Amino acid sequence: MIKKALLGAFLAVCFIFIQATFTAVNTQSSYVFIDKYPTFGSEILKINFNNGRIKMNLVRKNKEDKIVSSSLFSGIFLRFQNHYYTFGVKRMNKSRGVDFTFRNFFIDSLRTNEAVFISDDRGILELEDGHAINLNSLLLGNKVR
Repeated sequence: MIKKALLGAFLAVCFIFIQATFTAVNTQSSYVFIDKYPTFGSEILKINFNNGRIKMNLVRKNKEDKIVSSSLFSGIFLRFQNHYYTFGVKRMNKSRGVDFTFRNFFIDSLRTNEAVFISDDRGILELEDGHAINLNSLLLGNKVR
């Protein structure tokens, strides 16, 4: 009896993983999200999904429109409807450091080609002058393709 239950659970997990992989491999889209902070400047997040691979480019600019920080994330992803689970490496352009990371987020596209990006791991941005800015967990943008 327990063997049948474990077999059923294992087959369900396999089915969900295969479905997520199939959906990711058939995803080809790009998004651009922009958020402005009155005390800091702005940030631009560009996401490109291409047949199971993902590239995320984040650029933060100050009020004078100079780049403060940037990062590039590249890797692979699984997709469950509008939920994305990514595995890959993150490169910080200032420090040239490379980190292996796992991220998850939600993107919903509207009929008007507008999109919503929701992530709970955005955190805090520390500025050089010692101030800290809470980054928004919800970004609005557009679907490019």
